Amino acid sequence: MNAKTFVAAFIAAIFLASTANLGFALEEIEIVTPARAKELGLEIRAHAAGPDVVRVELEFEVKGELQNYSRVALEIHDAEKLISTSTLREEPAKPGRIIVGFAADRATLNKFTLKVVTQDSPRSRAGHVLRIHEFVDLTKLR
Repeated sequence: MNAKTFVAAFIAAIFLASTANLGFALEEIEIVTPARAKELGLEIRAHAAGPDVVRVELEFEVKGELQNYSRVALEIHDAEKLISTSTLREEPAKPGRIIVGFAADRATLNKFTLKVVTQDSPRSRAGHVLRIHEFVDLTKLR
């Protein structure tokens, strides 16, 4: 192996080694049913916040499958297309518990999901997705 070949191979090896950890983590997604939410300890509450608005809160304890809690994302979808996503700010809660919430027009509630993200390592992440309309009975809100 001549010097030029050695230098080229050395540079390529350094490049590959330095970029190996730059990949994105794959996120395993679970669509959470009301029964599964109960198993995970996820509690959704809804309250009327005006004639056309509903306030939705999610509360849970950071334990079990949620022990590596990272964040809760609010997502808005139109059919299967993601329109917007944002990380929700946590509200004051007892230590070890998380509370997040948002308000939305009742007529559009079927477009909203909450995703509880857990992350075991930089390359291992899970998203527990709650379709809000499956958890909120608007007929019970006055």
